[in-house]
Amino acid sequence: MTMPGKGIACVIVAHGEVGACLIGAVQRILGKQTGCSAVTNVGLGLPDLEKAVRKAIDELSATHTVVLFTDMPGGSCHHVCRGIAGSSEGLRVLTGLNLMMLLEFFVKRERVPLAELLSSVQERGRDSIGLL
Repeated sequence: MTMPGKGIACVIVAHGEVGACLIGAVQRILGKQTGCSAVTNVGLGLPDLEKAVRKAIDELSATHTVVLFTDMPGGSCHHVCRGIAGSSEGLRVLTGLNLMMLLEFFVKRERVPLAELLSSVQERGRDSIGLL
């Protein structure tokens, strides 16, 4: 649930530089964005990755409701985010992130309620996959 007066932010937790690259692509398309950060798992074991994710959440949560995105289900990034969400009331995790999902998130995050936003982002991600 979005807290009154708070925006909606995201933390992308991904392998390598995937998160930073996706944020860069979004900003090339939509312009500068605030309320977002990327956490990489490079060189981090699970305990250190968890600390890095919690730090990123803490930096945004004073002024935003935070959504976590992970690049793939079942990986270290996903497992850490799932554990954090399990111990944090209201924290949501979307996995299988692609660029269309992130664009949908940034375009709609100030216009629709959180539950509707998450549903729309998930649907956009699913609909963007096709075989040509």
